[in-house]
Amino acid sequence: MLKIICLFYVIKSIWELILNGLQNQSLKQPLPKEVSDIYDEKRYKDFILYKKKYRNLSFIKMTIELICIFLILYSPFFHIVSKIQSIYISLFICILFFFIVDLILSLISEYYATFVIEEEFGMNKKTKREFFKDFLLDQIFELVFSFVIYTGIAFICKNISKWTNGFSISYIQSFMIVSGIGFCFYLIFILFSYLSFLLLKQQYHFEPLKDQYLLNQIQGLLKGCPKKVKDIMVYDESKKSTTKNAFVLKLPFYRMIGIADNFINDNSYNECLGVLAHEAGHLKHKNKVYNYIFYLSLGFIFLFIVWLLPNASMLYKGIQWIDVSFDLVHPVYYLYFYIVSLIMDPFFYILMVYKNYITRKEEYEADENVIKEGYQKELIQLFKNLSKDELVNVNPHPLIEFLEYDHPSMYHRIIALSKN
Repeated sequence: MLKIICLFYVIKSIWELILNGLQNQSLKQPLPKEVSDIYDEKRYKDFILYKKKYRNLSFIKMTIELICIFLILYSPFFHIVSKIQSIYISLFICILFFFIVDLILSLISEYYATFVIEEEFGMNKKTKREFFKDFLLDQIFELVFSFVIYTGIAFICKNISKWTNGFSISYIQSFMIVSGIGFCFYLIFILFSYLSFLLLKQQYHFEPLKDQYLLNQIQGLLKGCPKKVKDIMVYDESKKSTTKNAFVLKLPFYRMIGIADNFINDNSYNECLGVLAHEAGHLKHKNKVYNYIFYLSLGFIFLFIVWLLPNASMLYKGIQWIDVSFDLVHPVYYLYFYIVSLIMDPFFYILMVYKNYITRKEEYEADENVIKEGYQKELIQLFKNLSKDELVNVNPHPLIEFLEYDHPSMYHRIIALSKN
């Protein structure tokens, strides 16, 4: 078992190195003419150095994480934890332990990225106090979320045999049980979606857009959207970075558009309206075939769980294998979840690649609304300015864009906007 887990991480690390190598080769190629005017010689050298520093930071962090994982797996950590009879106490200890390890690594890497790399290239405006506040809020939110989800799953695993008479239930009964559990987790995710929004409001100050002309123009762009946008807000991104952005927040029963103050202050009305026309395009989106294929794949996962429940006794062999491999005295559910996640990782990676493909298609669709509203020239110029200011990789390697990008590259978006 340990050798298989270690082999998985070795293969995963090699794959990451291959992708990094492809990206390095891509950066050595001249930019296509459609985006060749974005960087002058000096700024392009800054871009190459900027990406190199982030690449080195990523490699160091990946190496340290790999060492930590191997040390933990080959240590008696899980054996010691398994001596605790309560599955919930052992679960909490594991969550806290891995949280602290990740907290230390993330704090060091994010601090270096913010106050060394971003600072060097004039892209950071955060104070150290603001950085620690945002970082701790994010980490606490993730910790609470992990506690709730892991505890809920552990509670189900501990009691599911009793609820199903030792898994001797029909597929219809399994369908009802899985549907009920799924609905409960759906409610939990809705709750945490709203908590995430409250967290965002702790990190940024939001206020209604006061420019009446711009507000009227945006409301005009939003006509025809199936669901009403309740608020159009401006948030103080300028106190944290030079980033310019706008987004649509989609929550059950609530829609909001957020616009960075940097964006309002530094760009023309038409450039702002070009971006907001894009966001309006997202709100007007109607599901296409590729959306339904994604939903179908999630449906297969649901049906697999429905099938698995009456046949769950077959999982005991796998659990026994884990128990023997790690010399467990009592069940350690965190370890079980961890290994299941490793087994499922290739499937979810493929699902993520397809989800990225869907998202890129939706970005092109939203850009079509920009063309319809007549702001494509302003949006193209804005893309070029933002890319230069924020040192964006405007032409990533095609394979990396396909696998990892949830937005099309600037090169492909500019081509699509220029054809009309």
